[in-house]
Amino acid sequence: MNNIDKSYEQKGYLNQDYKFFHIKNSEKLDVPFHYHDFHKLILVLGGNVKYIIEGREYDLLPFDFVLVNRYAIHKPVFEAGDGKDYDRIILYLSNDFLEKYGLLNAFDKTEEVASHVVRFPANVSADIYDSLIKIKEDLNIEDKEYAGKLTTRIDVLRFLISFNKACIEENFGFKPEARYNRKVVDLIEYINENLSKDLSIDFLADHFFMSKYHMMRIFKNETGYSVHQYISEKRILMARNLIMSGMPATTACLECGFKDYSSFSRAFKNQLGILPSDVKI
Repeated sequence: MNNIDKSYEQKGYLNQDYKFFHIKNSEKLDVPFHYHDFHKLILVLGGNVKYIIEGREYDLLPFDFVLVNRYAIHKPVFEAGDGKDYDRIILYLSNDFLEKYGLLNAFDKTEEVASHVVRFPANVSADIYDSLIKIKEDLNIEDKEYAGKLTTRIDVLRFLISFNKACIEENFGFKPEARYNRKVVDLIEYINENLSKDLSIDFLADHFFMSKYHMMRIFKNETGYSVHQYISEKRILMARNLIMSGMPATTACLECGFKDYSSFSRAFKNQLGILPSDVKI
């Protein structure tokens, strides 16, 4: 199966180690807030585009790299009309693949520095861009060349090594500032750090000294999700990871803040389409 596709998958799962796209859009994008079960790396090549990731909004420039961690809720915003296409290269990357080779550094650093956009000096960006173009060329001929798929894999790994090294070594890489509502970002951070604890609307409103109606309204405006929906989806994703690591589903249910197994099982089925007992370890 060829790893290069012409269509952009807005949601879904990655059933291989990586997937490469080079896409242009000339019309307005209408993509809802969503998340993926894999990491996503985007190189913006052109277009007046913004990216919203977990409540933070970034204005992007050509040769900005956007890192979207798996399970991070996000959406691109592209308003057509200035004659410039939204042109970008995208890599979908499985967490197991990155973890296997110790190449999660750049995605880990997004959490450390609270930024999902990297802007390198021109010479660094040019070198990394060239390595992405090499992957594109590999994919176009890999079914015809000797050890073509292996060559592509090696060049993907070379790219990831170079990109991670640049993110670690270039202290000014993660610089672009984001617009965000401080209260909403604080809420998001608190929720993700306390998924096993009480996250009722009343508790959160008291904890952050807001009326619950104001809190729910601004959260929905900034993230596209209700507070309840956001908490439920993050808890289910955490539970799936725990079950996949070998934890019994009944224990994962309690560890992720659910009060009873029946509501947990129902929410799990609604979100992921399978029961907790169907998760493959």
